[in-house]
Amino acid sequence: MKLQIIFASAILVGLVPGNSRGADIIVAAANSPTEAKARADIICDGMGDQIKLLASFTRAGRTKTVYERNPRTLLPTECYAGHSVEWLAGDYFLDDTLVIPDAEDCAIEAEGARFHYLPASGDAVVLTGLNRCRFHLGTVFSGSTGAALRVKPTTNMPSLMSIVGFTGLIGTGQKGIGLCVDSSVENVCTMRFEGTDIRGFDIGVFVPDARPASPDKPGSGKTDTDWYWFDYVRMCHTCIREEHNGIDSACWFVNVDASISNAVAIRTAGSFGRWFVMMGTADWHARSHESNRTRSIILDPGANNNVIEVTPPLPFFAPAENNSGNDSNIILCTNQPMTLPRNVPF
Repeated sequence: MKLQIIFASAILVGLVPGNSRGADIIVAAANSPTEAKARADIICDGMGDQIKLLASFTRAGRTKTVYERNPRTLLPTECYAGHSVEWLAGDYFLDDTLVIPDAEDCAIEAEGARFHYLPASGDAVVLTGLNRCRFHLGTVFSGSTGAALRVKPTTNMPSLMSIVGFTGLIGTGQKGIGLCVDSSVENVCTMRFEGTDIRGFDIGVFVPDARPASPDKPGSGKTDTDWYWFDYVRMCHTCIREEHNGIDSACWFVNVDASISNAVAIRTAGSFGRWFVMMGTADWHARSHESNRTRSIILDPGANNNVIEVTPPLPFFAPAENNSGNDSNIILCTNQPMTLPRNVPF
């Protein structure tokens, strides 16, 4: 009988709010429910919320660690480490960029949060160096000419072996970028990006040229072996765009739709990419085809050895263009390979 009472009590204790915490620091929004605010360590006030959000993250300790320049080279650095935050559901208003500093073995849980970036320029949220981190954000709303979410490591450390997720990236007026994977300073490799909704930008997902490789840093200048999972990218001038330098071996699982006038669903100059695409080009079917520049796929100069599997079959959609300068890229439609003729839309 005593054992049964003890067991039942343990269950009841586990059900009491506040007795169990999944994160080191909990933050509530100004409009979070009263019950949520009661268990928060920090409560935002709806103005300049990036300050308190950052403060919750930088309560972490800093540690000396190493990162991989390449699989055989470990280099020393120092960063925040071993910390977790939960940003509770609610609306957070950012009047400046929220920059998350270099981190290792850290977690952000914020899938119910809504971030509203107010300035007309600049990035809303920037993640810098990452190592074995898991950041799950909510929805970022932005009408800026910058990026709603940018991953841009610093010279202190690259972004490696981490998961970055979001509920949504929502733009206004086809300006700026939804997600930018930016290796212009340091590598972004072996990462996983996943999101449910990207809408309303100039470019939905942009992977610009990596910085030039440096002989004194073997393995530098790379955006490679990254995974991308996006439920739906649409209402953008270009849904997904990869440039060429240092970009290779990405694996894409995406649903894209060139759904506004003269839009492009996928544009790539990358190498050795593997694409699994649910294709849409709604604008092509909605408008006259005369002078309609809507395109399903554009292979830019330098694109090579990409395999792009499209469903339904690509001929059902807007024309594709092969400007790559070579014939090494393969399009798979209903398991039948086809090679796009060079420089000739079909």
